[in-house]
Amino acid sequence: MNATLDFDDQTLLRYSRQIMLPEIDIEGQEKLARARVLVIGLGGLGSPVALYLAAAGVGQLVLVDFDKVDLSNLQRQIIHTMADIDRLKVDSARDAIQALNPLVNVTAIARALDETELLEQARQADVVIDASDNISTRMAINLACVKAGTPLVSGAAIRFEAQVMVVRPDQPQAPCYRCLYRNEDELA
Repeated sequence: MNATLDFDDQTLLRYSRQIMLPEIDIEGQEKLARARVLVIGLGGLGSPVALYLAAAGVGQLVLVDFDKVDLSNLQRQIIHTMADIDRLKVDSARDAIQALNPLVNVTAIARALDETELLEQARQADVVIDASDNISTRMAINLACVKAGTPLVSGAAIRFEAQVMVVRPDQPQAPCYRCLYRNEDELA
């Protein structure tokens, strides 16, 4: 789709600070508006990622998490509030994103995706964000992205340590998660 989007004055004002950047400009903002990002996990990493993607103007967010909001989540999972306790995280996140930026189309999936569904979602996405909290899910997401040829940004944090890895299946000879960790026992 190469047609120019018709941003109204309010939309231009909303994104004006990004559009002013020569690295983004109007073409970059249009690219963001057309983008589809799959975010898996809406905890301590996924919740701010989803908010920032929405604020930046990513056009479609697909949110995947099957957990419910708990009081102990609120000090780090900033997309959720006290009113969201016992709600599904995807529902809470969808509502917060729509309140922040109603221009974003949000799809909420409140279950774990099987291998086929994960591959299909990865194929439909421009990029996948892995903010999951377990290695078996990470490996499944990695495999789906490699098969689909979709870029993957995988992040993890525990206590005061964090890691981030970008997997680019579209780049020859680029490593993936499985390349670094041959089996899940290495990560235990």
